[in-house]
Amino acid sequence: RLSLSMLLMLWPVRGQAEEAGSPLLLPEVMESIRRAYPLIVAALADRRAAEGELQAARGGFDPMLRAKGDASPFGNYRIGRFDLLIEQPTPLWGASAFAGYRVSVGDFPDYDGKLVTNQYGEIRAGVAVPLLRNGPIDRRRASLRRAEASVQVADSSLGEARLAALRTGGSRYIDWVGAGLRRQVAQSLFDLAKVRDEGLQVRVQRGDIPAIERIDNQRALWQRQGLQVAAQRSVEQAALELSLFLRDEQGSPVLVRDSRLPPQLPRPERTNFGDPAQVQADQKIAQEQRPELRKLAQQRRQLEIERDLAKNQLWPSADLSASVSQDFGPPGYPRDKTVLDLSLSLDIPTLNRAARGRLAQAEAALQRFVAQQRLIVDRINLEVADVHSQLAQAIRRVELAERELDLAQQVESAERAKFELGDSTLLNVNLREQATFDAALRRIDALVELHRAKIIHQAVLGNEG
Repeated sequence: RLSLSMLLMLWPVRGQAEEAGSPLLLPEVMESIRRAYPLIVAALADRRAAEGELQAARGGFDPMLRAKGDASPFGNYRIGRFDLLIEQPTPLWGASAFAGYRVSVGDFPDYDGKLVTNQYGEIRAGVAVPLLRNGPIDRRRASLRRAEASVQVADSSLGEARLAALRTGGSRYIDWVGAGLRRQVAQSLFDLAKVRDEGLQVRVQRGDIPAIERIDNQRALWQRQGLQVAAQRSVEQAALELSLFLRDEQGSPVLVRDSRLPPQLPRPERTNFGDPAQVQADQKIAQEQRPELRKLAQQRRQLEIERDLAKNQLWPSADLSASVSQDFGPPGYPRDKTVLDLSLSLDIPTLNRAARGRLAQAEAALQRFVAQQRLIVDRINLEVADVHSQLAQAIRRVELAERELDLAQQVESAERAKFELGDSTLLNVNLREQATFDAALRRIDALVELHRAKIIHQAVLGNEG
């Protein structure tokens, strides 16, 4: 005779995947999430936007070409001038280099003598260097450094989105497998009552047992069919939730078939989860790998750049420039000589309230951020400790559930043997079978909780594998 204990033996605890199908395994789900999950795709777009911001910031160092021409065709002085200048900013202490060419024709008044060039024009080159303000840092370099940090922030945000999606998607997969296993146990319980009904029909016809025994079994049959329907609904719901993370090549959700349900969830292995030394080691790993902390480090760097720029703007402006020019062609002396021009300009602010206000804002923002960063580090350490506790207790719960299931199966078998000998009732047998069914569900629940905790553990550590 078929018993629930025997049917549960068909539900493997360890074993190979069904040969008839291709079970959906967790790595396939994880790969689908990395490739096509919409929030990850959106985070990739944010990274491209950050790269665009970086390119725009680099544009601040693009060479600038300026050209100017003017003429006075009528009047006392008929003149014409053309001036071409190319300027190249550099990130070296805010220095900029320039080179140019200019040529003039006509008769200039004496007071505009500096505008006159030889026939072939004048070539000049020079450099301008800020000594104090805008020397160590200026707005152009600050924007570039902030943009470089923004790319790192976008990378970290992408890592955050990927970890969150892998954590949630992995949990949805485990829920789907667990729902399939619960349905399998419910089917076993239903099949047991169905097979027994055939035997009870024969016994009632022979007069071995009263008809009420078969009626009670039929009641249990309908009840168990209701459990089977509820289990089927759970599988379908879990498959729909999983489809948000399992996507095809075009990125469309895939409703996974029941035939792809794995036949098992692996049993746990004994580990040192919960050991204080292991908790501390994992906390260190999490602090090195979690994208949130990398993101915070870059955001803090951006605030420090703004603070440094605000401090620099408090300094006086002292700009030094040097240029060399040389004329070519007739009329010759004195413009044939090479000319060296030096210039120093000072700009000393008085109250400087604008720069002081920006500095106060930057320092306050940095202090607020440091406090928030400390809280996030503490929260990550707490998450590591919590998931260790969850894993340790989940493993223990699986062990206890397996022991309970084993004992329930023994009691069920003994009760069935008594019923066959006429020393028990079908009601007692049903109660024992229900106890075995409940124990089997608790074992599945414990396994689901354990595998969820393993996925959470990887996410808490910052592992994307």
